[in-house]
Amino acid sequence: MSEHPGVTRAKQYLAQFATGDLESLRDFYSDDVLWHVGGNHPLSGDYRGKEALFEYFRKVQEMTAGSLTLEAQTILASDRHTAMFTRVRGERGDRRVDVTMSQVFKVDSDGRWSEYWSAATDQDQLDRFWS
Repeated sequence: MSEHPGVTRAKQYLAQFATGDLESLRDFYSDDVLWHVGGNHPLSGDYRGKEALFEYFRKVQEMTAGSLTLEAQTILASDRHTAMFTRVRGERGDRRVDVTMSQVFKVDSDGRWSEYWSAATDQDQLDRFWS
């Protein structure tokens, strides 16, 4: 059985994310992407549109001095959704984060990610890290 194209695409995304080149990630998202950031910290909220999303990404990269990493544990995909369970680690000054995130992407008719939701194994740790 061959790998679903959504799994392949998610692996490509993670490989490109690891390079730190945010601009290389633009084609993964629809222009009207809606990105939901849960929790209770300054970055929580919804980011609408590619420009708002990439401004959020730039802020995350700046706040972590590029130390944030995503390590795939499991990737699932259908034609309508992609789900990744990733180990997320990073540093922010003297703060450290190490959580597993479940991340779900809605896939549009062009194969781009149009909406995102996530949940952390330890939301309190994540909130403290970003606060």
